[in-house]
Amino acid sequence: MSTSPSRSLLMDHESIDGQDGFWLPFGYYLERDADLLILRRSDDSLVAAFSAEGVDLFEVELAVWADAD
Repeated sequence: MSTSPSRSLLMDHESIDGQDGFWLPFGYYLERDADLLILRRSDDSLVAAFSAEGVDLFEVELAVWADAD
């Protein structure tokens, strides 16, 4: 399942590894498949990839902040 930039960036009706949704800043979205959670910019370029199993949403947030610098 993937999210697109046109979809709300609040993933409030889904959970990732049992964790409730969270906000992504404008210009970022998550793409998810069975094995990976991929953080992308709105131009589809890759920011970071995480194992879909046991992903820590704090690590996703850190990747966004690091990319924004």
